[in-house]
Amino acid sequence: MVKFMRMYKLNRQSGYSFVLLLLLFAYTFTSSCVGPRRVYFNDLETDSANTSVARPIAGIMTPFVDPKIETNDVLAISIQTIAQSASSTPITTGFSGSFNELNGNLVDKNGYIELTLIGFVKVAGLTTTEAREVIKQRAKEFWNSPVVNVRIANFDIAVLGDVSKPGTITSASEKISIIDAIALSGDLNLTARHDNVLLVRTDGDTKKYVRFDLTKSSIYNSPYFYLKQRDLIYVEPSRTKIEGNNNSLNLYFGYFSVLISLASFLVAFKVIK
Repeated sequence: MVKFMRMYKLNRQSGYSFVLLLLLFAYTFTSSCVGPRRVYFNDLETDSANTSVARPIAGIMTPFVDPKIETNDVLAISIQTIAQSASSTPITTGFSGSFNELNGNLVDKNGYIELTLIGFVKVAGLTTTEAREVIKQRAKEFWNSPVVNVRIANFDIAVLGDVSKPGTITSASEKISIIDAIALSGDLNLTARHDNVLLVRTDGDTKKYVRFDLTKSSIYNSPYFYLKQRDLIYVEPSRTKIEGNNNSLNLYFGYFSVLISLASFLVAFKVIK
């Protein structure tokens, strides 16, 4: 009888150990299913599993080209001078345009802006650097050694879709890339498709549609890497999110992992006891 009881207890402990092993295996599997993974620039290889130093990949970086001023752009223009020229009107000693978009200078449908004293100046098709020089030459008729600054005040980029903060970005700089725009939008959500980001660009009377794969480093070689005013970026959600199953699946794995942990603890407690 005593021998039988010892065999029964030994078999029961062996069964508990086997169940514990299965539970630990299941926990490891479910944890790996929901673990994080790299979604940007997946084609960059690392030297080993313990380092994040990537081997360089040859590629020509897309050069930045200053955007051209277009109709309906709002230009923030300032003209400053210390002394007034002899030919200028004596009631003013200078003009300073506001950097506020509401008080800026709208480029009309013919490509002109109107400035105090100077009058109409055609700026459409010019870069802000070129427009600055044109305005400066005209301003010399009224001021001595004028200092002119020009920038596009409504350099707006729209970012829609599966990002943290969708909406319109007003860039303080004319040099903004698609990576910069996504970063200003709070990054793509994990449920977004990183391999199918759409850029919609208005070029005159036509629309251009360009797709980016953010999992590839070749995005830096695209001629559309740098954005223009009024570009639109659309980030497509994944099929899982569209179907509405992603949140419930993660919740299921979370609850299942907790149950497995609890069951493993109880089994281990019985084995030790």
